[in-house]
Amino acid sequence: MIELTAALALLFLTHLVPSSPGVRQACIGMLGLRGFRIVYSAVSLGVVAWLIVAYINAAGAPWLWTPPEWGRWVAVAVMPVALWLIAARLMQRSGAVRTGIYRLVPAPGSAGLLLWSLLHLLNVGHARAIMLFGVFAAISAVAAIKNTMTAPPVAPSDASPGAAPVSATPLWKPAVAALVAWAALLALHPYVIGVDPLAAILP
Repeated sequence: MIELTAALALLFLTHLVPSSPGVRQACIGMLGLRGFRIVYSAVSLGVVAWLIVAYINAAGAPWLWTPPEWGRWVAVAVMPVALWLIAARLMQRSGAVRTGIYRLVPAPGSAGLLLWSLLHLLNVGHARAIMLFGVFAAISAVAAIKNTMTAPPVAPSDASPGAAPVSATPLWKPAVAALVAWAALLALHPYVIGVDPLAAILP
């Protein structure tokens, strides 16, 4: 558990520290934008690899609680919302004004990952899984708060005469992508993760 704790702490720091404006700009000043991205990507991959090993090594960690049976119902029903937020973020970048999904949620990607983490926390009782998704939730929450505080203003509903049109991805497109991803995750989860989300739901 010590190794897993250290790996999760490093994961949190590698997400929190480089995203700080002062640190990020200082690193870009020393390495250049391309160099910063290469180094950050390499460090992130190394941390993820270590985290996977540490998680496997912590298999003997104790169970802390028994998740409620209704938790899987909630996760299966609400997960499409989390996937919709993530898909909407991937399909539309933020701009000078908030349009599309950003009208509803200033930080859709972070909000989606936070919801995804919380739904998993509701359904895990093993100490190592609680630690893992707890850190994921913390990273997502910090990012959501930061991005919300720095979000641009909402675009006016009616463009002024002569103003350039503001493009936004229609919200139904990420909804379709989310439903496809949801169905795929339900089908593959037992084989890839080893846990069937529908086991306690379907007879």
